[in-house]
Amino acid sequence: METGAGIALPHESGRPRRHRASLPPGALSDLLPEIANHIALITGADNLVRLNSRYLLIHPIYRSEASPTVVELYHDCDTSLDVVVKRVEKDRLLSPAQWASARRELDIHRSLRHRNVVEFLDGGETEKEYVLMLEYLPACDYFTSRIEVNNEPFCTKRDGAVEKFKSFTCDIVLGLAYLHANGIIHMDLKPANLLLKKDVPTNEFPLVKLCDFGLSRRVSDDGSVLIEKKCGTSSYVAPEVCDQACVTSAVDMWGLGVMLHMLAVGFAPYALRWKPGEELKFNPRYWRKYENTGLTDLISRCLRLDPAERITAQQALSHPWIALNGDM
Repeated sequence: METGAGIALPHESGRPRRHRASLPPGALSDLLPEIANHIALITGADNLVRLNSRYLLIHPIYRSEASPTVVELYHDCDTSLDVVVKRVEKDRLLSPAQWASARRELDIHRSLRHRNVVEFLDGGETEKEYVLMLEYLPACDYFTSRIEVNNEPFCTKRDGAVEKFKSFTCDIVLGLAYLHANGIIHMDLKPANLLLKKDVPTNEFPLVKLCDFGLSRRVSDDGSVLIEKKCGTSSYVAPEVCDQACVTSAVDMWGLGVMLHMLAVGFAPYALRWKPGEELKFNPRYWRKYENTGLTDLISRCLRLDPAERITAQQALSHPWIALNGDM
C-alpha cells in the first residue's frame, strides 16, 4: 500500500479533485505541529493531574445528568486554536462495564492516527476523570441535522450531489479499513459519529472523520471479540450483536449499510418493513438519482444477514460506488 497517495475523483463542478488516502503514522500531526507537540495535561506540586492553564473554557458542548461524559470547547491561548476536551467522570461510572468502556476509549483513541479519524491531541487519567483532548470540527452536526432531526437525506440537491456522496462514503470506508486493519471495531457507526472538516482546499470535498470510540473493541488474533452486553444504537446494530456474542468487524459494515441508506433517502430500510435476511427493495421513486452508480449494490452487500457474507471495508474501497483504482 502506498500511503499518502491521492486518488482522483471528479468534482461536482467538473474540476478534478484529490481524494485523500490514508497517511502514515504521524503525518496528520505533522500538519498540526503547534497542537501535536504540546502537553495538555500536567502534574502539579500536589501530584494531581489537571489541564494546562493555557487552555480557557469557551462553553460546554454536551452535558447530561444521565451521562458521566462531559464535552467542552476550549481555546488554546498559545496557538489561538480551539480544541475539544472530553471528560468521563469516574464518580458517575455505575458499573464495571462503564469503567472498562472509559478505559478502552482512552486506550484505543490515543493509538489511532489517520486522516479519517478525529485527531487525538492529548489525554490521560486523573484522580477523578478520564480526559481526552481532540481536534475541534465546527460542522459536527452536518449529518445529524438532516437525518436524525429533520429525517431528510443530506443530498437534497436536484442532481443528488452524487459525487460528494461518493467522496463522503470513501472517507468513511477509508477510516473503517484503517481501524479494521489495526484490529479495532468501532461498534457504534451512525451519522452522529461522523464529523465534517470543511477547512480543505477549494477543489476538494469536505473531509469526513470518525469519532466517539466509547464502544470500540480490540479483536483477538482470530478477528473476533466477546462482548458481555448488547451495545450500540438500535437502528444501526447488526443482528448478531447480543449479550455474550462473539462479533467481528462485519458489525461496522452493517452499520455502514444502514447509514448509507439513511444518508441517501432519509430513512432506514426498516421503515419499509424490511427484515434482516430478506432481499432489499429499492423503490425507483427514492433511488432514481442513484441508478447505475452501484450504491444500492453496496448497501445490499453490507446488509447481508450472515456476517461472513458482508463486504469488508477493504473490498468496499474497490466497489464501483466508490470507484477507487489501484492500491490503497
